[in-house]
Amino acid sequence: MRLHSLLVHWRGRTVLDLWQWPHDPDLKHKLHSATKSFTGTAVGFAEAEGLLGLDDPVVDFFDGRLPAAPSENLSRMRVRDLLTMQTGHGRGLSGATTRLRRTGWVGEFLEEPVVELPGRRFVYSSTTSHVLSAIVQEVSGQPVDEYLSPRLFEPLGIVDFDWERDPDGVASGGNGLSMRPRDLLSFGVLYLQDGVWQGKRVLPSGWPRKASALHVRRALGGEWNGKEFVGPAVDAVADSGYGFQFWTTEDGIYNASGIFGQECMVFPDQDGVVVVTGAMGNGTYHDLPEMLRETFRDAFDAMADGQGSASDERDEVGRWVRSAQEPEPLRAGTRRVGFRETYDFEPNEHGLRALSVEVREESVLLVVEDELGRHDVEHGVGHWIRQDTGASVWRLHHSYQDASAAILAAAQWSAPSDEDPTTDDVLLLTWHFLESPFIDQLTLRFDAAGVTVAREVNVNSGPTELPPVRGVPRHR
Repeated sequence: MRLHSLLVHWRGRTVLDLWQWPHDPDLKHKLHSATKSFTGTAVGFAEAEGLLGLDDPVVDFFDGRLPAAPSENLSRMRVRDLLTMQTGHGRGLSGATTRLRRTGWVGEFLEEPVVELPGRRFVYSSTTSHVLSAIVQEVSGQPVDEYLSPRLFEPLGIVDFDWERDPDGVASGGNGLSMRPRDLLSFGVLYLQDGVWQGKRVLPSGWPRKASALHVRRALGGEWNGKEFVGPAVDAVADSGYGFQFWTTEDGIYNASGIFGQECMVFPDQDGVVVVTGAMGNGTYHDLPEMLRETFRDAFDAMADGQGSASDERDEVGRWVRSAQEPEPLRAGTRRVGFRETYDFEPNEHGLRALSVEVREESVLLVVEDELGRHDVEHGVGHWIRQDTGASVWRLHHSYQDASAAILAAAQWSAPSDEDPTTDDVLLLTWHFLESPFIDQLTLRFDAAGVTVAREVNVNSGPTELPPVRGVPRHR
């Protein structure tokens, strides 16, 4: 588990602003499903501007793209059913599968059978949020990121953000937004302040209360089977409810929430906001919202009663986190200096076609040829090298694939072992993805006949490792 950032706002000021190496506070971070709350906010603006109504039928926005004979249940689906994830579908569609589609993602939603009357049962689905994005684009003539820029981002001073789009140019409504954690905090503070920022109204009047209301009292997200959400979640928090693209509870605390530990939690009664970004596995990030609610509700109440202070909390957590801002240590030794070889691979689950390795005094150059092209990645020996890469990673990254992602890369030779004399020929390559939760490790095991490549990642919604693949020297 890695906590990349922790920010706390209380009674009008930021009292904690902490981060873990190498996720510098000026770097953006993928918000994953916390994106949904921004998409819902865009719907709020569109409603206030008279571009749509919450009771408008969904089919009215997609004339010419519907099935030949839309079902009665699909025809009855309204915008508010999308906002509350009560579409009548029997399963939840995930961005992990939707992102692999080469055609527009709205089509997947319209093709999915609506098995029951909308508005009655909660089924968590990222594609549902994407349809909200498509609707806003349809009525405004702009993708959601462009639509929100003058209305939301610019008033808050948010200028450094990215928002992925589907093959049809629709901003990914359920995930795909990246921004700095401090900007995510501003978003939460705006909601805390009922949509007013620096004395000026930004959000439509009444929208924060409407969006954070408990529209679904018991929202069970379903169990993730690697492709979709099915059935009720057996470990769901009992008081977990849902508003308009926000999770919310009976006591009024609500949050934008993303996989692997991305949270923006608003505490209206305690006048606080907590933001977390991180890299947490299935056993941790599911428990994070409840832990944050309990911990910071009590902490805010204690500070308000004079039993603690913001400075006390900051100093205590600061001492714990300070060491986390130091770079990860690396072994400095280099072996096989001057080694240079290219290996070819049969079709494999990595998408790897060829690999060239060149060992230098202070770095290792890896040239990867995969289904996305050729990628040079230079790894520091005893230090980290920052660069961008578009190498294929989607199989282990919740299906995310950036054309160019910022990474830190380093190489280490496995420590010698009396039990295994071949460890001198094992090269460990680590890639820290600076704007996302992922840390990839490639293990290259050399022998006289070629190289074996293994790959694993710290967190994923599916498998965290790929089966080893075998490469043979090109010129032998």
